[in-house]
Amino acid sequence: MEDIDSWMEKLEQAEEQIAAAHTVLAELQSELKDAGRKKDMMAIAEVVDRLARYGRLFEDIRSSWTEST
Repeated sequence: MEDIDSWMEKLEQAEEQIAAAHTVLAELQSELKDAGRKKDMMAIAEVVDRLARYGRLFEDIRSSWTEST
């Protein structure tokens, strides 16, 4: 059980960092869109989407750990 608690804590830390990066990049994406920088905005949009997927993946992993304990 101790290992799972440690793993969950690390995963939560990673989720927090991903969420912070997601917020910053989503704001940048909006600014680039407003500035008419479509190619740059599209590149950042891909990163924003991937970060969102990683966040959901980490949530799923943590859920599976709590279900199995």
